[in-house]
Amino acid sequence: MYQALYRKWRPRTFSEMAGQEAVIRTLRHQVASGRIAHAYLFCGSRGTGKTSAAKIMARAINCENPQDGDPCLACPACKALMEDASLDVFEMDAASNSRVEEIRDLLEKVDYPPQFSKYKVYIIDEVHMLSNAAFNALLKTLEEPPSYMVFILATTEPQKIPATILSRCQRFDFGRLTEEQMTARILTALPELKDAEPAALSLIARAADGSMRDAWSLLDMCIGSGERLTEHLVRQALGASDSEFLFDFASAIAASDGTRVLNMIDDMMRAGRDVQVFLRDFAAHVRQVAAFKLGARPAAEMTGEGAQRYRAQSEEISMPRLLRMLELAMQAEADTRYASSPRGVLELFALRACRVAEGEDVQALTDRLEDMEHQLQLLQRNGVRLAAPADAPANAAPQAEKKPAARPAPAPMPGAEATLPEGKKPSDVWNAALKRLAREAVACFAIINQGKFGGYAEGTYKLIFPRNAAISVDFVNAEERKSQIERILTEEGGAPAKFEARMEEAVARSAAGTERDEQLLIDTLGRDKVQIDND
Repeated sequence: MYQALYRKWRPRTFSEMAGQEAVIRTLRHQVASGRIAHAYLFCGSRGTGKTSAAKIMARAINCENPQDGDPCLACPACKALMEDASLDVFEMDAASNSRVEEIRDLLEKVDYPPQFSKYKVYIIDEVHMLSNAAFNALLKTLEEPPSYMVFILATTEPQKIPATILSRCQRFDFGRLTEEQMTARILTALPELKDAEPAALSLIARAADGSMRDAWSLLDMCIGSGERLTEHLVRQALGASDSEFLFDFASAIAASDGTRVLNMIDDMMRAGRDVQVFLRDFAAHVRQVAAFKLGARPAAEMTGEGAQRYRAQSEEISMPRLLRMLELAMQAEADTRYASSPRGVLELFALRACRVAEGEDVQALTDRLEDMEHQLQLLQRNGVRLAAPADAPANAAPQAEKKPAARPAPAPMPGAEATLPEGKKPSDVWNAALKRLAREAVACFAIINQGKFGGYAEGTYKLIFPRNAAISVDFVNAEERKSQIERILTEEGGAPAKFEARMEEAVARSAAGTERDEQLLIDTLGRDKVQIDND
């Protein structure tokens, strides 16, 4: 009779377990030293080895010839436990035996010592499913059990277990297994799969999401056809999309090509792909692209060609757009679990992702500007030349030889230009800096263009915005952009420069305050005793 892979290759010793090195090391040391606790609690997500570790622990503490903390599997005690023929080890599923009556029946046998082993072991799986009355019945025995009694509790939701139970157990947390650990375990158990494509095994491990049992089940399904294990075969079995489709889909969204995106979704649905699986795969793809954009190292199983493709796409898509795609994909994946039309959720996600970030807050504005700047840089990289402004922008300071602007910049304060090298004028430096910003920081230049040059005083170049432009002021005054502007002004002027942006309202308020102060002096001292210098 055929036996499923997850049952056939369930680990029999601690050495055969995949991952969980810290937990295994502690348990083996306790077995070897004889320091056995009376109650253990194994916590972790599904398929991480909790029940397997509990069974191995039951064999190890009853083994007649333990080997470095591992059961020998050859003594009568080990053989009886492996065949589930021992009367001294009880395994109960609390999900189907949660009532207090069933726990009481189990505890009635505690007073009887083990018949053929050193320890009597109770393994209670999914212990969080017990009722409050059942926990209360278990509490007293768990607190003061006989010397030969060992409880091993396993759960996926430790937060549901009463604190009185938790405080009486040694707790061990089982983490999710990595792709490398699951792949290594599969190849150790099935050496005939060494000729399989590495990408195929990696895809199975990634789809298992840290669960070794899920990895065995997926592998069981994939090798059932008898063909060589390839990435294409695994994707067909899992209903997942191939990597080429994911690259094309991401490129279509980045180009805001809604028609192409909807056509690709239609092709995918006709091919019988699962929407939730696709969204999970696409989110993983976008995370990988973002990792390359940030300079993170590629996954161990990734080929050189694959890494090059990810790196190329990371240069095509701006980081704000990647983050928006990832956020929307993860939200859509959660929505498909409860939606009556998963395809509608997928199409809504795709059309939203095609649009740039909306909103009038600073973050939305920043994302749109960064995305626009990224697109302009791509055009320049591809040989498209962007014409620099032939004349000074509308907000530039008036040149000496040109006709003054409609709103001329205020005259610099006396002695303000003393810090500039001889022959350098603040207006010339400002205009030169604007031309550089138009080439080097398009987004910043677009915002600065909304204001007007406010003069130069004591080494500081000032930019004045309209009264309703608080967002623009915050944008250019951000530390990163302000530093860039000051660096360019310093390089163009040949002297250390500062930059300050503020709203016109502040200037008006300052002028009004000065007038009030002058009038107060006149009213107090008399007009003949007050001399006002307007220089």
